[in-house]
Amino acid sequence: MRADIERAAQAVRAAAEFDWTWTVNDLHPFCDQVGWQLSGLDEQVPAATTNLEVNRPDALVYVADVSSTERSRPIDQIAFRASDVVLDQADLGPELDEVFDSLVQRMFELLGRRPTGWWIEPTRGLSWDLPALVIKAKISDASVFVYLGSPAFQRWNEEIEQNADDE
Repeated sequence: MRADIERAAQAVRAAAEFDWTWTVNDLHPFCDQVGWQLSGLDEQVPAATTNLEVNRPDALVYVADVSSTERSRPIDQIAFRASDVVLDQADLGPELDEVFDSLVQRMFELLGRRPTGWWIEPTRGLSWDLPALVIKAKISDASVFVYLGSPAFQRWNEEIEQNADDE
């Protein structure tokens, strides 16, 4: 299994320094800055391909209003893989743990701050809440992911979780 810790960390650093408006208009300058290829900017769901050396280098762009093709429509988050996706190996846990631990250590070094959140169920992850960006690193049973999210989207998710807990 391959992992590209350094390029994933570079994308995180660039995202932390980027002047986000959290609209589709951000995609082109951000992708240019990190060396990703962008396509379908005028489509309902734009697509990006990272420069990470992993077997699935696509970045998932979560657009809030997929019924529109306006470039001013909001982006909720961008997700990408820092490791290969391995589906046919049962004992992958220790290897994924090592990749995850290396990635979050590198993110800690670049961001210069400790995570503001963590969880262990149903997956393991850490998050950093910055003023203009929420960064999450998450390990699944097949890969290690990085999520770059809008603070508004994070607040919305937290409200939903709080309402569910209250019921």
